[in-house]
Amino acid sequence: MEENSLSDNSMSKSNKKGTKKPVFITQNPIMKELLAKVMLVAKTKATLLITGENGTGKEVLAQLVHYHSNRSQNQLVAINCGAIPSELVESELFGHEKGAFTGAHARKEGCFEMAHKSTLFLDEIGEMPKSVQVKLLRAVELGAFRRVGGKEEVEVDISLISATNKVLFDQVQSGSFREDLFYRLNVIELYVPPLRHRKEDIPLLVEFYKNHFVEAYGIEGIVFSDEIMEMFLSYDWPGNVRELKNIVERSVVLSDGGEITPDVIPSRINRGEKIYPVQGNSNDKFIQISIGTSIEEIERRVINQTLYSVDNNKTEAAKILGFTRKTLHNKLTKYEAEKGEQNGTS
Repeated sequence: MEENSLSDNSMSKSNKKGTKKPVFITQNPIMKELLAKVMLVAKTKATLLITGENGTGKEVLAQLVHYHSNRSQNQLVAINCGAIPSELVESELFGHEKGAFTGAHARKEGCFEMAHKSTLFLDEIGEMPKSVQVKLLRAVELGAFRRVGGKEEVEVDISLISATNKVLFDQVQSGSFREDLFYRLNVIELYVPPLRHRKEDIPLLVEFYKNHFVEAYGIEGIVFSDEIMEMFLSYDWPGNVRELKNIVERSVVLSDGGEITPDVIPSRINRGEKIYPVQGNSNDKFIQISIGTSIEEIERRVINQTLYSVDNNKTEAAKILGFTRKTLHNKLTKYEAEKGEQNGTS
């Protein structure tokens, strides 16, 4: 599958159905594999969990799944679980009856009802209050729920996609997220790598956003020099594609036409700051091991570097290493204990 995509939901293309196709630009092999999986998931009603840092394009992947599904004639319904006051989350999800609480002057449909025969996208699911999680679990399992203050069961047919920048399994371990809900939402997990791990996409994204803002603001002749591109490639983009988009917009506006100069680039990028320093080797795809290093130490370094490469996502690291997650947890616990013993004797 050849898919041009870009993590920005304001950039889209119309298609014959009159809906808008999300754009996702990449030339990274891992991202291309991810997009191929999106196409497979879109053919089904399988519950999907999308994980990754903020700004990587999780919502756009959800939009792509919906676009390629047989539900795309209806609008995707999205809700950010972290942007709603905790006391209102249940009403936003399931709606309420008139008089259910102070201010409930009329019956209101929630997101589950609005997403009937369509796709419901629950962003930042890790922020879901635990008091609502049990009702969410029931609604997902049974396809039915009751509005706040209601007695009648409302049945819905939805395709559910959730997203989070947190490691939900760790939240399960800490008790802040229900284990049964985690397994219900995590039927299929797609992890979106951060931009610093797919830097070959940066030139494509810069060109795309430059063209967009040149057209939007009517500023001609914008050129990003090789010097500027080197700055971009040496920076780690903690805000990911969202940050890159904002920097390109700033550059286009402040340049007033012509070549982009370093003085319009924020100093943190100009200085090439490494927000996420690599441990050991400067290339996080390889580890240099000295002759004579013990097998135990080699294993420790490989585990640490693998965890770094997936932003401490222990589930993903365990898959790469061929461990069970429990085995990885036990090894990390052992390393921490040995470190504590060393510190105690030093």
